[in-house]
Amino acid sequence: MKVLVYVNPEKEIASKTVKKLANSLEKNLIKYKIVYSETEIDFNEKFDVLFVIGGDGTILRRTEFASKSNLPIIGINCGKLGYLSDEIDLAVNLFMQNKLIEDNRINLSVSYNGKEYIALNDVNIQRTYLDNKGNVINVSFSIDGNKVDTIVGDGIIVATPTGSTAYSLSAGGPILVPGINSLSITPVSAHSLGQRSVVFSAESKCDLILEGSNSAGLFVDGRFICDLKEKDIIRYDGIKNR
Repeated sequence: MKVLVYVNPEKEIASKTVKKLANSLEKNLIKYKIVYSETEIDFNEKFDVLFVIGGDGTILRRTEFASKSNLPIIGINCGKLGYLSDEIDLAVNLFMQNKLIEDNRINLSVSYNGKEYIALNDVNIQRTYLDNKGNVINVSFSIDGNKVDTIVGDGIIVATPTGSTAYSLSAGGPILVPGINSLSITPVSAHSLGQRSVVFSAESKCDLILEGSNSAGLFVDGRFICDLKEKDIIRYDGIKNR
């Protein structure tokens, strides 16, 4: 068995936490590798599990790597919402005994310009201010080839059940229970009373198309990916993994 440990070096208590984890792994004779950035990872090296030391954002930023590597994630919270490093020995022991409870979540995999992006929470098209105007944007979306609506406003959010309680909820979107096989589309600051959230099956396909020339950006789990151009398409081809 071999464990990969990713540490967010920006967290003040991360250094103490990773020492505790390393001691616990050594006590259980588990091989491990500690990295502080993805550039340190050899993608040909095989691991059985990924420990992430940091906050919720740190885990989100490791989701794509873990999904593509088929690695379960065990998070050790050193963020603002909690401090669970005192339970490291318990977590390692339960992992060794195969008693940790798996919490499978839908990942949102979208393609743009031939590249795939994976989100645990959400994919967002949002207006930007490159043209110094900051005008509202128009984003049309279709489900299984059928056009549903065109959102006029600040943007649009496609959220997983996990992400339904994050940015989507702040924008007025519905809460989806973790086990449901569905996604939601929620407008951001829509300029019409009739534009509301849409919930659709994760098995369906969905296209988001930027209409008009006003500046907009693509964001995946809050991370800026790129600027978009008129008629650019963000495509979701149905659920691929959890």
